[in-house]
Amino acid sequence: MTVAASIPDHLTRLDIVREFDAPRALMWKMWTDPAHVGVWFGPEHFTTPVVRMDVRPGGTIHMVMRAPDGTDHPFDGRFIELDEPRRLVMRTWIKLADGSTWFEVEHTARFEEIQGRTLLRFQAVVVEAREDAIGPLSGMEAGWTGSLDKLAAHVRAVAVSGG
Repeated sequence: MTVAASIPDHLTRLDIVREFDAPRALMWKMWTDPAHVGVWFGPEHFTTPVVRMDVRPGGTIHMVMRAPDGTDHPFDGRFIELDEPRRLVMRTWIKLADGSTWFEVEHTARFEEIQGRTLLRFQAVVVEAREDAIGPLSGMEAGWTGSLDKLAAHVRAVAVSGG
C-alpha cells in the first residue's frame, strides 16, 4: 500500500479532539449502532441512508453517503480493533470499477470519560491513495468536522429524549 507522492502530507493525517456532553458508554453506542451512525455520519447536508456494520474485530462495514444533489457515495471497510468503550479502529476504502483501491483510511477513535463527559481523540491516517484521490482527501477535515458537529447535535437530542 502506498500513498501517491503528489498528495501533500497535510492531507494524509487528521487529528481532532472534541469533548461531548455524554458518558463514554453512550458515545461508544453512537459509533457502533447503525441506527445512530446513520443519523450523524457524513458531512453537513449529506445523509447516510445505508449503514451495515458487523461490529467485531474483522467485521465488515458498508455505508452509502448521499450528497445533497442525490449522488450516492458508497464505501466499505472493516473493524480492526474494538476495546469497548475505550477505543475502536476501523479501515474504510473506496474501490474503483476495476477493483483497485482509490484510497483507504485507518480511523482511530479513543474515548476518555471525564466527569460524565467524553473526550474524543480521533485520528484518520491515509494508508493508500492514488494521485487522483486528492479531491476527496482534501475534504476529509471538513467532512469529519461536519460529522462530529452532527454527532454532537444527535447526542444532545438523545439526551433530551432520554433515549
